[in-house]
Amino acid sequence: MSAPTKKPKRIREWVPSAFLVVHDENVSTSIRYTPMQMRRNEEAGYFSTVKIYGNNVVKPIWQRESERLSLDAVFAIDSAQIARELGVERLFHYGEAFNWSPDFNPPDPNISMPLHAHYMSRDGSFHGHIASFYIFGAPRRIEKGEFYYETFPAARIDDELYVNVYLINPFVRASTFWVQIVTNSGEIIESEEQLVRGKGVAMWSSKHLRLDPRQNPLSVIVRTEVKTSAFFATLTRDEKMIGLDHGHPFLQQVLNHVNPVTVTAVPVAGK
Repeated sequence: MSAPTKKPKRIREWVPSAFLVVHDENVSTSIRYTPMQMRRNEEAGYFSTVKIYGNNVVKPIWQRESERLSLDAVFAIDSAQIARELGVERLFHYGEAFNWSPDFNPPDPNISMPLHAHYMSRDGSFHGHIASFYIFGAPRRIEKGEFYYETFPAARIDDELYVNVYLINPFVRASTFWVQIVTNSGEIIESEEQLVRGKGVAMWSSKHLRLDPRQNPLSVIVRTEVKTSAFFATLTRDEKMIGLDHGHPFLQQVLNHVNPVTVTAVPVAGK
């Protein structure tokens, strides 16, 4: 009797991804993943593991694993379920997902199966959807520098609109960060030093700023010590969200930037 055939050793792992989960009496998050986008193989199976972290960077406070998913399946988790099982009324937490298939290797070491976070609100304060962010290890580097940068062009801050910037830190190490507002005339307004904890999320708001319409549109630059991911929301002054945007990963670079213009420090609202 011949020995059973062994599956080939896996040469690569799928890249996990990270996201923000928000929940309170007005806002909820629906976390959804479908493998249909990945491979047109009806026999392939897929699995998803979602973890939510609190203060402990190595031990999640909540975890859910899917059963074997077919190509046309949808794995869904709602924030109300997470909050109920944790016994809390509010979530503003870091989430992590590892979606993979035991039936085939990723085509290269930088491929993930992303899930999507859909945000909904009764009062219009937080809505939209955004893909999870890939958790890469050491990035490809053009030049070694001290900080990582993410750039978001064409934002607006004036008497009618402002932006909130959300940071997601997938690493166990905490990171300091700064948010820079660059007006269309080249002036830079930089926040004070902020901190996002390991396996954590943070928000910075420009609600305390009111810029002249002639200084718009402007760019938002996030400068961090570790390779976090960021996205930003545009809100009206009565706190209605009208946009939710993220940058392109190729705009994330590790470079030394020397800025010739004056930098003005501004306090963060509520501090």
